[in-house]
Amino acid sequence: MSNAKELLDANKAEYLNPTPDRVVDQKLLGMVSDFIVPKLTGERILELGAGDQVWTPKLLDRFPDVTTVEGSAELLHALQLQLAGRRWTPVCSLFEQYQPDQLFDTVLASYILEHVDDPSLIIKLARERWLKEKGRLAVVVPHALSLHRRLAVKMGIASYPGELGDTDHRMEHHWCFTCYDMEKLIVDAGFDVLEKKGLITKLLPNSLMVDCNDEQLKGMFELGLELPIEYSAAIYFLAEARPR
Repeated sequence: MSNAKELLDANKAEYLNPTPDRVVDQKLLGMVSDFIVPKLTGERILELGAGDQVWTPKLLDRFPDVTTVEGSAELLHALQLQLAGRRWTPVCSLFEQYQPDQLFDTVLASYILEHVDDPSLIIKLARERWLKEKGRLAVVVPHALSLHRRLAVKMGIASYPGELGDTDHRMEHHWCFTCYDMEKLIVDAGFDVLEKKGLITKLLPNSLMVDCNDEQLKGMFELGLELPIEYSAAIYFLAEARPR
């Protein structure tokens, strides 16, 4: 487990000192968070991962009790500096080891399940260890069937859409889920899906989108809401825990 924390700290530069293609990601992530945070309910929110540090300030603007669990001490420290003076509970822990004193109304798993060794375990922990009765889970992950991944297959760069590419490996992604894979993981863990949506339409990788302006990126996000989920670059699920 200590090696896992060291790996998380080693990857912190991707979030704290982003390359131009990561800046594209962060801009799109801001739009994703603006879309999803208003859909979350309850007073006690558990956020899994600090990552790009986009979600936490927005959660604190809407909810009185926010806890963020993050395995990288350095990422958590950077977020603490950003949020100095705000009422917030940071916890440095691997998800698998986290045991709260009180249960939560909602768990937010934004762009973290692709990083963990066992995503099904994390989803089960949300239902069995972290959430109140009928608590809710919000999940966002990159999508294996994205148009830019399908294009990579047609170009001979990938053998199938969900194949992990150079950026995936750089970001320490272990998984790339289809919308069908993710829905099955959520349902099998004991949740009922309340809402699912495709987010962002991408035909090209971020490295070829660095010159896009904010209006173009906003258009890609909004088009993703209109097209079928099967073509989106990211997928969102909101689910409610079935009674234990």
